[in-house]
Amino acid sequence: MSYNLSRDDQRFNRLSSFLRWEGNLRVKKIHPIKRNIYYIEAESGDKYVLKGHSNTSNMRQQWDFFERIRSKRVVPFVRYPNGKKEISNGTHFSWTIAPYVSGRKLNYEADVDRRRAVNLLKKFHADASQIYIKNLLRKQQFYKRWHARLYKFSETEQIFERKGYKALYNDITVLMKKYLEVVENYPWYRDQLSAERNGLWVHGDVASHNFIQNENTYMIDFDLLHCSPQNYDYIQLGQRFLPHIKWDVERLLGYHMVEENELEKYLYSIFIPSDLIREWIHYLTRKRRISVGDYMETMEIEWIRRKDFLNASKLILNN
Repeated sequence: MSYNLSRDDQRFNRLSSFLRWEGNLRVKKIHPIKRNIYYIEAESGDKYVLKGHSNTSNMRQQWDFFERIRSKRVVPFVRYPNGKKEISNGTHFSWTIAPYVSGRKLNYEADVDRRRAVNLLKKFHADASQIYIKNLLRKQQFYKRWHARLYKFSETEQIFERKGYKALYNDITVLMKKYLEVVENYPWYRDQLSAERNGLWVHGDVASHNFIQNENTYMIDFDLLHCSPQNYDYIQLGQRFLPHIKWDVERLLGYHMVEENELEKYLYSIFIPSDLIREWIHYLTRKRRISVGDYMETMEIEWIRRKDFLNASKLILNN
């Protein structure tokens, strides 16, 4: 036990010295949040989140964006006391600080929090317009990234076969391929050009933990920020809402995320089970709390509900 305490003390002292010498930030408390992310209390009384970035270009694009956006609900990077935007200790990481916002993460099981997320996202999209930066980093269109995710899913086929869920695997694969083909035929390239022309940005990761609630609601963690058609955020948000609203398409539409002329590609995009596959891949790569068989049983139930959502969506679109 004394060894662990000593090791933690050494890490604290190294990090404290690094922040003091490179950023003139004198700290009295450091607490790890997750890998390369720390809660910092400065001697001045200010509180920060310290974050290490392995992708310097992405980090600098975020800095450019923060310097141009005017929003009270976005938690941006701030400069170190000596004026530096970033500091480095010769490793692969560049370190930034952002103000620490005290509060709780949103809970998508609660309708009031779902509405808070939608309302803030709409405000963010309004503020994240007409923002232009010099060195724009372009990302693949989301449906191309989802094709890559489907390929990763195909590598797990034998697991489904061993556990007796080959039919589930086949059904997910066939329908995902089918609706990826449907979705990729919409004019996304035209929409992307329009987004770049109009300086439109998306947050890119609208998970509930990236919204902090106290007296107000704030957005944090812009690692997946990019210039893109803003409906992408709503597609992702819709996928995250559906398990909490019993896959009810009418309830989903009640949040008024997209215009009626965008409804078809919005609903078909939401149906594509990219999120289901993402969580499956995450499950396989992290410490497992439930057995593979139990996980697949839950996955099968969710898949049935997702197909019910698709059928209900088709009825609405055909009326």
